[in-house]
Amino acid sequence: MKTLKKDFALFTDVSVSPGLKLGVGAYVMVPASFPEASSEAIGKSEITARIKVRRFEGTSSTRLELQTVLWALEENRQGPHGSLTIYSDSQCVSGLLKRKPRLLAGGFLSKKTNRQLGNASLYRTFYEFHDALGFQVVKVAGHSASRVHDTAHRIFSFVDKEARKALKIWLNELAEVRTGTNNGPWCVYVLRCSNNSLYIGMTNDLEKRIEKHKLGTGSKFVRSWRPFELVKTIPCKNAGEARRLEYHLKKFTRSRKIEVLELDQCTILGTSLKAETI
Repeated sequence: MKTLKKDFALFTDVSVSPGLKLGVGAYVMVPASFPEASSEAIGKSEITARIKVRRFEGTSSTRLELQTVLWALEENRQGPHGSLTIYSDSQCVSGLLKRKPRLLAGGFLSKKTNRQLGNASLYRTFYEFHDALGFQVVKVAGHSASRVHDTAHRIFSFVDKEARKALKIWLNELAEVRTGTNNGPWCVYVLRCSNNSLYIGMTNDLEKRIEKHKLGTGSKFVRSWRPFELVKTIPCKNAGEARRLEYHLKKFTRSRKIEVLELDQCTILGTSLKAETI
């Protein structure tokens, strides 16, 4: 295996629907200096823009934690060898290095049944990466108020939220397919508000949605920054495509949104909006 770039920190987390055996893994790879920096020095957008998510089927919470770590390591193994610290709230992931000698010596067999452990193949791959990279694992306290007190927990909380959002999007897509409510014409739309910020939303009835925004019932944010103008619409095949596009665009900074959406600078930076009659 090739090795990772020098001095990085890897944060991973997952969100699972046990009944459906579906889950989303999320990770962010950041310079090792990030967790040591002051909380104020690390902006949310700086982290969320780097987070990657992936859907997994036929999985469980423990299995998905391992799958996500291995996926992240596989994607980032290029470059010269350096230090790597993995941050996870998974007891399984954080305890694997202590179990390494026993599992290797026992051939990954269960003590009780003498059969191959269910996640044996994942354990083997995890140890192969460890042999190549020599990483360490730090267990964080997931889903606790303590995350706001240090930068490592702050970064982890961003990954956690993105995993939850991505799973919610997936489950909503499945529900729409079952109920037949995911048919078009769906679109993603962009509003320029009176404070010159860009608001991104999705709908399958643009005229009705815009009217709600004018009345102040479409979004708290838009309501606070009326009047607004519609500056972009992007047609989508269905609700799922619209929801995924909206999700990805909202992660971008304002300047990146302008670039990706190819918005006209004169429109975005133009004169202030005139009050609209509601």
